Amino acid sequence: MNKSLKKYLKELLFSMGYKISKINNIQLQNSNPFLACKAKIKTNKPVVFDIGMNHGQTLNKILEIFPESFVYGFEASKYCFKDLILSYSDKKNVVMNNTAMGDIEGILKFNEYSWDAMNSFLERSYGKAHIIETYDVNVTTVDDYCFKNQIAKINLLKSDTEGFELKVLKGAKKMMIENKIQFVLIELFFDLNFFEQSSVGEIFSYLENNDFSLVKFYDFSLTGDGLASKSDALFINNKF
Repeated sequence: MNKSLKKYLKELLFSMGYKISKINNIQLQNSNPFLACKAKIKTNKPVVFDIGMNHGQTLNKILEIFPESFVYGFEASKYCFKDLILSYSDKKNVVMNNTAMGDIEGILKFNEYSWDAMNSFLERSYGKAHIIETYDVNVTTVDDYCFKNQIAKINLLKSDTEGFELKVLKGAKKMMIENKIQFVLIELFFDLNFFEQSSVGEIFSYLENNDFSLVKFYDFSLTGDGLASKSDALFINNKF
């Protein structure tokens, strides 16, 4: 293809809202975060923490890439947890816990929203989803759970906790200091989705201070004004 034709096609596609970009052949940069992790995880049976399971959407993706993985799932919602038990009780390599993760063990008030994907300890700053019930949930930490269950390492820690991410990470401080967590896949909010949500800067700083490096952003979304809204981000600890 000559240069003028190539330029014309690029400009035509761009005017239609599309952009051509070169595919990155580095497996760690795979557009699927779990395939990206697979590039560095040297076992067919990785240990995965799925924190904020909702209805198992991420769990399905994990099991597709790592069918022999040991998955420890955590879901605070008593209603979502009932559905999870019905769907995954036959999975012997999945341990599900009807509890939340945070920075200290205890009991906190949990908000059940009309759209359960928004369930959180925090209150939404905007949107049509509204709180339909608030109740107490048990909270533990990654460090305490690993100690009590003799879990020596975590290959992938995924957290989708609607603004509570930094507290989840702080609850894994010991495991991080000892370089026992290989990957972190976490949701980031760039604009105000929840009051008192974890800030992107605090999350980046905390992970960088614990020897994690950014790999890639996924599912980046924008506000109606064209500003960054939210994204998933994958981090790796090369000292694992």
